[in-house]
Amino acid sequence: MKTNWLKKLTLPVLAMAFVYYLTKSGEDPATKNLVQNITNQQSTLQTSEISEDCYEVYALHDSGYMVKTYVEKGEETDQVQAVFDLLTIKSNQLPLKTTSLISPMTVLNDYTLNDGTLTLDLSKEFLNYDASQEQQVVESLVWSFTSLEGVDRVKFEIDGQPVSNLNGTLAVERGLTRQMGINLEMDTNNLDNTQLVTLYFMTDDTQNGLLVPVTRLIPSSVDPVNYAIDSLIQGSVGGEYISVFDNQTTLMTEPVIENGVITLNFSSDLYYDNNQTVVSSLMHEQLVMTLTEFDGIEAVSVLIDGNSKIVDDTLRSVAIPTSRNIFEPVNDAISK
Repeated sequence: MKTNWLKKLTLPVLAMAFVYYLTKSGEDPATKNLVQNITNQQSTLQTSEISEDCYEVYALHDSGYMVKTYVEKGEETDQVQAVFDLLTIKSNQLPLKTTSLISPMTVLNDYTLNDGTLTLDLSKEFLNYDASQEQQVVESLVWSFTSLEGVDRVKFEIDGQPVSNLNGTLAVERGLTRQMGINLEMDTNNLDNTQLVTLYFMTDDTQNGLLVPVTRLIPSSVDPVNYAIDSLIQGSVGGEYISVFDNQTTLMTEPVIENGVITLNFSSDLYYDNNQTVVSSLMHEQLVMTLTEFDGIEAVSVLIDGNSKIVDDTLRSVAIPTSRNIFEPVNDAISK
C-alpha cells in the first residue's frame, strides 16, 4: 500500500507544480489554455484513487460512535463475502480502537443482488447481539455494504426466512438504505417537516483519527448545504468528536454548484499554518465527504479569498475539484 501511495502521489504533485509554474509565468491565452487542460486532467486524477484498493467498513469506535474505516483488499473476488468477513471472522483487520458488533459465529448462508437491493441470508447466530445496540448493528451492515458499487439497499433473511423485525423494533422488511442515517442526532424539537443531513467529523485521537459520520435531523426550511458547512466550522457541541476547521472561518461568498462541482470561497482562517500557504488535509476530507453526500454534488473545489493556488498538507490542490474517493486511507497498516 505504501508503494501504491507513492505512485499515486507523484503524478498529482508534479502536475500541480507544473500548473503553478505556468500560472506564475504568464497570462497569455496559450498559457491559460494549457493550464486549463492540465487542470482538467488533474481533476480526473482526483476522482478515483481509493475505491479500487480498499473496502469501506463501518465499525464501533471506543468513543461509542460508528466510524468509517478502510481495509485493504486482498485477492478475493467476492466483495460481498469479503466485507462480511471483515465484520465477522476477520474483524481483527479493523483499525485499533474499533470493534465489529456482528458475532463472528454468524454465517452468510447466501446473498442476492437485484436492482440495487442486496439481500443477506444470515444464520441465526446473527441475532446474538445486545438489543440496545441493534441500531448500530444495522448501521454497520447497511453503510458497509452500500459502499460497494451497485448496492443501494440492504434486506435481511434469517436462515432463508424473510424478517420484518430483528431483535428490537427496527423495521427491516422493506430493506434499508443510507437514508436510515448513522450516529443519529436531533437538531430540531419538531419531527414534522424535517430532512436528514450527514456530516463527517473526526475521532479525538492524537494520531489515528477516524471519520465519524453523524446524521442530523434538521428542519426542512433550513438550507442543507449551508447548514452542513456551518456545522463543520462550528464543530461538535458536546466534544465527543472533533472538527479540524478553525471556528472563525467564514464563507466569503455563497456556494456555487455547477456541473456537479460545488465551489467554496473561504476566509483566510481556513489556512493551517501561520504563513498562510497550506490547509489541513483532514479538513479537506471532512468537507469533501460531507458535501458529496448531497444529490447533485460529486466534487468540491476550495478557494481562499478567491485564491486558487492552495494546497493541503499532502501537497494536494484543493481548488481542483475533488471527489470523495480520492483520499488515501491512513489506517490500513495499523491493525490490532
